Amino acid sequence: MKKLPSAKTHRIIKLATTFVPVTLITAICFIIPLRPTVSESEKRELAKFPEFSFSALASGDYFSDISTWFSDTVPFRDSLMAFNSKIQNFLGTSGTLVGFNEGVQGDDIPDVPEVNDDVIETLPGGEAATEKPVEVETLAPEDITYPADQGEAQRVEQMGSIVICDNAGFEYYNFVQSTADNYIKAINTAGVKFASTANVYATVIPTSTDITLNEKVRAKLSVSDQKKAIEYMLGGISSSVRAFNCYDNIKSHRNEYVYFRTDHHWTALAAYYAYEIFCQSKGISPLPLSAYEVWSFDGFLGTFYNDSGKDPALGATPDRVDTYKPPCQYSMTITDKNGSTTSMPLLYDESSAPASLKYGTFICGDNPLSTITNETLTTGETCLVIKESFGNAFVPFLVYHYKTIYVIDYRHYTGSLSSFLASHPVNDIIFINNVSMTRNSSLVSDLASFIAG
Repeated sequence: MKKLPSAKTHRIIKLATTFVPVTLITAICFIIPLRPTVSESEKRELAKFPEFSFSALASGDYFSDISTWFSDTVPFRDSLMAFNSKIQNFLGTSGTLVGFNEGVQGDDIPDVPEVNDDVIETLPGGEAATEKPVEVETLAPEDITYPADQGEAQRVEQMGSIVICDNAGFEYYNFVQSTADNYIKAINTAGVKFASTANVYATVIPTSTDITLNEKVRAKLSVSDQKKAIEYMLGGISSSVRAFNCYDNIKSHRNEYVYFRTDHHWTALAAYYAYEIFCQSKGISPLPLSAYEVWSFDGFLGTFYNDSGKDPALGATPDRVDTYKPPCQYSMTITDKNGSTTSMPLLYDESSAPASLKYGTFICGDNPLSTITNETLTTGETCLVIKESFGNAFVPFLVYHYKTIYVIDYRHYTGSLSSFLASHPVNDIIFINNVSMTRNSSLVSDLASFIAG
């Protein structure tokens, strides 16, 4: 009879199968050269090992920052995230953009925006604002003709919060009225608080789902009408804010390269068409595209590519990122969360950047505060752009018109709008957000806190 392993042997085997992998993984984690410095999938630089200082040691920040660096730079980070994405796709739970999956029914979009006293902040001294809605400014050409319905899509595949149509990705959008109303309230609050010292502008940008997705495919999806949602929100903005709606102007160019296939952002060309409408609202003439020098970067693979688990069809047709250099001399500094400033280019050379980071060419990505100076102008107006990442491609078109441009990303800036304006007076304030942001309660709350603070 064959002798069975003893209980002691079983315990040793169990300990070995647990201890050996843990020891191996731990050892790998301490191999410094294996630790990445950039995450291609997240499009950001990873935490750096902190510099030693006695003040940081005394406050506890030094060891806290080491812990952040250690967890943020795990070896093979992107490979592990891609593997996790594939598992989520298999289980039908993927989606890192906003987290709304196919099949979630959006709220009905009211025809008339609800603008009440509770949507406007009470003014200092107790006087309530009484602004009434105004008609949204649009390009309103006499005849906007859209192309005929596109042919049948060869491939449509649903992956959590995105859908792949042939070789392009699209994000589901579902209108959430309560969050949209809070967005209206936040913008109106800014109008009441600051319209006496600056012109306040606001727009909401559509995503590719409503502009370039095959119309026959979109008709079968459970998505909300972005045009109607944008008209609802901009129609609810008070007369203290100049709303400008760029939806029609972008859609009239839908056959051009206005949205990426592998990423959820718009292209700089679409941002130019939004800039045209802003200029109309401000009463200035936009520069023609021919006035700009074009700089292009091939091989861009964005969020849709990563969220789809690196879908082969998307990977086979990477995007091109085009930038438009303003015809003037300019400089830019960025201010990080610690208040340190660094000189950076307005348009960064992404020729050798990883495939997923090339959208970072515009104003060097998302930073708490950026300051852009038009060196050609001796005098001129100053503006403040308050944005998320869609605004990055929009900002360079403003450089020609302003002496100084401040850009705040409210997702990363730690101060308040009031405190910033107290030390940085501006002529114009421009709010620019994409429509998916307006159904994300966390982002809308961050924006509202920034404005009300």
